[in-house]
Amino acid sequence: MCGIVGYIGPKSLDSFLIVGLKKLEYRGYDSAGIAIIDKNELVVRKSTGKIVDLEKLIENDKFDGHVGIGHTRWATHGAPTKINAHPHTNQAQTIAVVHNGIIENYTNLKKDLINEGYIFISDTDTEIIAHLIEKYLKTEKNFENAFYQTILLLEGKFAIAAVSEFEPEKIFFVKDGAPLIIARNTTVKESFLASDLPALVPIAKESCYLENKQWGYMNNTDFKLYNWNHEPVKLQFILIDLKIEQFEKGKYEHFMLKEIHEQPSMIRRILANRIKDGIISFNEFKVGDEKLKKIGRILIQASGTSLIAGKLGKMYLENNSRIYTEADFSSEFRYRNPLVEGDTMVVGISQSGETADTIAGIHEAKSKFLRVISFVNNVNSSMARESDGIIDLLAGPEIGVASTKAYTAQLVNLFLFSLYLGRLNGNLSETELERNLKELMTIPEKIEKILNNIDPIIKIAEFLKDQKDTIFLGRTFNYPTSLEGSLKLKEISYIHASAYAAGEFKHGPIALVSENLPVILTVPNSEIRPKILSNLMEVKARLGKIITIVTEGDQEIIDLSDYHITIPDIEESLSPLLAIIPLQLLAYYTALFKGCNVDKPRNLAKSVTVE
Repeated sequence: MCGIVGYIGPKSLDSFLIVGLKKLEYRGYDSAGIAIIDKNELVVRKSTGKIVDLEKLIENDKFDGHVGIGHTRWATHGAPTKINAHPHTNQAQTIAVVHNGIIENYTNLKKDLINEGYIFISDTDTEIIAHLIEKYLKTEKNFENAFYQTILLLEGKFAIAAVSEFEPEKIFFVKDGAPLIIARNTTVKESFLASDLPALVPIAKESCYLENKQWGYMNNTDFKLYNWNHEPVKLQFILIDLKIEQFEKGKYEHFMLKEIHEQPSMIRRILANRIKDGIISFNEFKVGDEKLKKIGRILIQASGTSLIAGKLGKMYLENNSRIYTEADFSSEFRYRNPLVEGDTMVVGISQSGETADTIAGIHEAKSKFLRVISFVNNVNSSMARESDGIIDLLAGPEIGVASTKAYTAQLVNLFLFSLYLGRLNGNLSETELERNLKELMTIPEKIEKILNNIDPIIKIAEFLKDQKDTIFLGRTFNYPTSLEGSLKLKEISYIHASAYAAGEFKHGPIALVSENLPVILTVPNSEIRPKILSNLMEVKARLGKIITIVTEGDQEIIDLSDYHITIPDIEESLSPLLAIIPLQLLAYYTALFKGCNVDKPRNLAKSVTVE
């Protein structure tokens, strides 16, 4: 969740650390801080709030140093206060530590340290790390050994960086379960570390993704990397091929709006990459067709928006490949001891590839000797490295905390994968494949048509901004659409929203309907349309406000609606790719009218790296 940066080099330390933290603010923005070695002395500055508040705090400081670390926090242990903000120091304030993750055994470690006379000032689990290093410095011959002895004691999932007056030319680091990247620019003798690539673009030229239980240190020209046995590990740097423009808002007011509008071009890119002469291919997949033919059951496990995509993926896989499929919360999957057999394949889905619950699900699957594949937007992520095969979402960087284009990228890739498996196992004919691909190719242009007609969406957003509660209804392929639409509204506008499979609405939730309660129904042209029309009439009879996502030309539904948004006609199974667009925009404009921070909603972080 939290964001870590580190830098050794000739540039202005405070400016680099602030810029890097701003690029990682989507990982957490409760508080922030930096620690710098200034003339061989440790200087720490931190504040509550966003990075701009830290920037104001240090604007008159003049630092004379070239080694430093920074942190932007998503609070786990301890409230988001200045005292709990990172970096944390030892009592003598000669060691500073930043940390992403959770130290699960910190209570016992803290109790032991208190008994030994160490004084704690924060409520965090992180502070124990600085005290432990100080403790081991009394018996170990150098800081390297003290750092190593400390990390051996820690249990949980974490990434840590530390600086000290004892080794003023080095930054020490460790990764075990939370993401951490080291990087360099040999031209000007700079070394970096960060939780994610955006902090490193464009100044770092090469990066190295650390594996779990790797640790070491860096100076401005060299890196030392070790395994958990303190044995040297060979570093493997790769060129960074991302461009700074991918991490900037450009002409858009917010990243979320930019990413919504990027969806047509993104889908065109996915289709061009995946389909050649009517044949679907996943070049990066690396799982042979003979193994795929033996799959008898698929278990999808994911979290948040990715799980909602997985619910739709379940329908695609069962419809097109006729393989029995389940979709489960990652946080529940690993604890329910699922019944599995050798022909079961586990699928993980994650935008970041670092979602802690989903990674834990992968570990659970592998402990049962199951084949694991992952749909990820980062082919160098932890999930990608720990899976038997991967499918690259090809969404491009997504900065807005509320996922938009990654969701549609997941849907497109899941749909294509279901077609691929269907042809492979003989359950999908060539004619059906051609029909589906032809329909899929129309999606980008149809999304553009929706994006060019936002006036009805803005009108509904103006109505919604004053509401306290909403209900979303959908059936079959668009029940997940309702789940995702309600999630988006909750995430960024803070309006309570519930989503239901429309057929279940009369079995209890209809009791919630009262005069003027907004009920948002997705009603595309499909065989299920008469059923959801019945739901609409049930709400109307109880004086609820009817808002519909409806196919162009469906005058009956339009006439029954208080508000409506039209989408082009499309095959029902692909209608979620169109129906979600107005719901994304509706959440965006509602939040905008309410004055909410669209890209950085309260209490949320982009990448959830703690369980």
